[in-house]
Amino acid sequence: MKVSAAAELAVRGAIVLAEKYGRGPITLDQICARRDLPKQYLVKIFASLTRAGLVMPIRGKNGGYMLARTPSRISLLNIIEAVEGPLALNYCQQDPPQCQEEDCPMRSVWAELQHAVHDRLAAFTLADCVSRQLSQAAEPG
Repeated sequence: MKVSAAAELAVRGAIVLAEKYGRGPITLDQICARRDLPKQYLVKIFASLTRAGLVMPIRGKNGGYMLARTPSRISLLNIIEAVEGPLALNYCQQDPPQCQEEDCPMRSVWAELQHAVHDRLAAFTLADCVSRQLSQAAEPG
């Protein structure tokens, strides 16, 4: 499985919002500068995150973006699915399934892998990502 570039950028941008959570809106320029992200692409990505109810655009002079929920209530799965749609490892796991082979011996294997990936991504929140960053930065290196 490969996470798309859009999903990767969405996660990176959302982590910046999580780092600054509770301190007011952050502009796209600030987000892009902090993680060296392409602004023209991030505009589209943040529109998807807004439609999914994960971020809120704040208009005006001191505007920008803020998380719509606390970082502990936004999972990596939420972000990835906001940008890419429902997670599907292969044709069998799409809804409806795109595989015509109903008695395929691999179907149960793919389903098990699908559930494992889904559950792990749902378990990791933006708060977890920020916490890991902080602990890695604090480690002597």
